[in-house]
Amino acid sequence: MRMGKSVVIIGGGIAGLSAANELLRAGCTVTVLEAKDRFGGRIHTIHQGNLPIELGAEFIHGKSKPLLKAIRAAGLSTHDVPTTNRLFERGKLKPVEIWGKVGEIMNQINPRKPDCSFKEFIAKQKINDHTRRLMTMFVEGFDAAHTERIGVHGLLKGERSAEKMKGDYQGRVNEGYSALVQFFENQIRTRGGTLVKETLARRIRWKRGAVEITVHRGGGEEMFPAETALITLPLGVWKAREVLFEPELAEKQEAADQMQFGNVTKITLVFRKEWWPKADFGFIHAPDEPIPTWWSDPRGPALTGWTGGPKADGLSTRSSVDLEILALGILRKIFGASSLRRQLVSSYTYNWANDAHIRGAYSYIPVNGLDLPKVLGAPTEGTLFFAGEATATDAQMGTVFGALESGLRAAREILKA
Repeated sequence: MRMGKSVVIIGGGIAGLSAANELLRAGCTVTVLEAKDRFGGRIHTIHQGNLPIELGAEFIHGKSKPLLKAIRAAGLSTHDVPTTNRLFERGKLKPVEIWGKVGEIMNQINPRKPDCSFKEFIAKQKINDHTRRLMTMFVEGFDAAHTERIGVHGLLKGERSAEKMKGDYQGRVNEGYSALVQFFENQIRTRGGTLVKETLARRIRWKRGAVEITVHRGGGEEMFPAETALITLPLGVWKAREVLFEPELAEKQEAADQMQFGNVTKITLVFRKEWWPKADFGFIHAPDEPIPTWWSDPRGPALTGWTGGPKADGLSTRSSVDLEILALGILRKIFGASSLRRQLVSSYTYNWANDAHIRGAYSYIPVNGLDLPKVLGAPTEGTLFFAGEATATDAQMGTVFGALESGLRAAREILKA
């Protein structure tokens, strides 16, 4: 392995940062180019006092060894999230078992039969309408998917991958996920890497063993040359074809076009004090509501609402004020509470679909698309390499660990090239 290879990384999310750290550790020269005015990508923590507010990724899903190792190395602490689920229907809250039922039904998928949409699959199952409805709500919310587009082979592979790493576990980083981003930034600078913000990649000219990346920065154009490049563009940017490859990468662009990129609407409301009956109640699901999933936070008096898929699409043009009014109305119904407006301190939401550098929440695999993440992530002539949550080959897209592990995988590929 030749040391000192020069690498330019496009994208300063967790995939790009984790790769940069590994490459610097191996003696490479590394420059990370980020279009935004901050690093972290879809990890974006802000604070109200000591309370972290996660505008993007929030949970530790499962027990990914690389992610937990990074959290420990950063000196961060975590707490477990209750797995308790309750259902709000007909004006009442009652316990409901979600994860076991999801696993049971997903394992009815036969990988030897032709792939089909989840909508087609669930319609054929011998289950009651209530269970069918819950499963549809789960796939739309958890996978940010349209059930008529998402393929069951991808869902089954994701379920089996999750079972191998205790995927039903959920936790949080106490200090907020952006503390992990800051740790990677500090490590990269300490090891001599270069981090450049507000630098928008527009053209990548490449041949075997050499790349030239043209960027827009500070009102002008600059060029960054290197021997190799790691591209960690979000799928939404791939789909928008905003970065020109010369020569073009037709197979990768086709894979990106076929992959699906879902939307999420998330709102966190901070109150003067906890007024709900149990401080850390786990999850409440209200299938009839436009924001159907809610959770609390033991770190402070905050409630978060979440919706994905078609319902999120329907809310994508709503203002933050409209979403706040909608959210308060839903909480009044669920808890039978009044005077919530007087108790509200602030609310926070972020429209990832309207973020020009992201253009959506996260990826999912369409019908007959099981190989698409592998195609999108495969190296090109030992010169161009690819990472990001959309390239997670275990079908667990949309996760911090999926993005981080893809960056580590790409770093290994670069060092072996």
